[in-house]
Amino acid sequence: MLMLDQLEAAMALRDRYTRWRQSREKSAQESIATRFCRVFESHGVHRNQIPRFFGHGLTLEHVQDDASLLPRLEEPLLEDVCERFAVRREWLDGADNKAHPQHRFYKTPEDFSSFIKNLREINPDGDLQGVLIAPSDARSDASALLILQETVGWIGQTSIYRYHLCDDWMFAYWKARAYLTACVAIAWKHAVYIHGVRTVSKEIDLLIAGETLLGWRGEGISAIGHSKWYPEYMALRPEEFLAGLDPERNNFGVRSGLQLWLDLQRNGFMATGLAMYEAGAVRTLFESELAKRVQTGKG
Repeated sequence: MLMLDQLEAAMALRDRYTRWRQSREKSAQESIATRFCRVFESHGVHRNQIPRFFGHGLTLEHVQDDASLLPRLEEPLLEDVCERFAVRREWLDGADNKAHPQHRFYKTPEDFSSFIKNLREINPDGDLQGVLIAPSDARSDASALLILQETVGWIGQTSIYRYHLCDDWMFAYWKARAYLTACVAIAWKHAVYIHGVRTVSKEIDLLIAGETLLGWRGEGISAIGHSKWYPEYMALRPEEFLAGLDPERNNFGVRSGLQLWLDLQRNGFMATGLAMYEAGAVRTLFESELAKRVQTGKG
């Protein structure tokens, strides 16, 4: 028998999926002018605020309807809106359903570090934070999703954001867990706080598919849900790093995950920059956990 909270979650997921299907069918018939405005509105910029926020010589007269806007949509303007909101040009053209570029840093934490530094250099005044959405169900192949949120402007005192999808994280797989932990630690080191949220894997899969235009009507990543867990603990506490990890046969996944954590730490990828945690002391915790698992065979 389904518990009440499970039933409510299932109904919410069904409703969201229905809305997603309806939105997909509707978007297939959209003009480029309609998609142009939808980009802004999904990020919290009302149609009438587009000229004030975006410039490019646009006026209220131009944005009053799609017919008036279409002649103004020249190449520099279209390229700029894609860059401003990290939206794929193919999606804006109506040629593809994937709205946002997808970034993958599995096995390449050094590239994630470069990615963070580049965002900082290009937009030094923009606040940068993130959310790690982890699966709440026990599906062994369920994926996590890291979304970075970057401030790209303001309407009055209201921040306007763009989003960067970082996917390809099979959450229960030891290798993916270790590299994901390294990325969370790297973010912390660059003063980018990663919030933690859990939800059913099917909802995460919809976001990973890349066909959802992000924005949450300007509410930002806080609209996904309140922080339910602390991803940085995976870089600090062995029990948090191992929580929900697939042990695999003979506990190979547990031992290999701990060893990879230690290897990444040795190469500087687990340094969170938090003064309250001494790197040597944290490493000792993981070394002790690995020694215990090897000695007892406990998964």
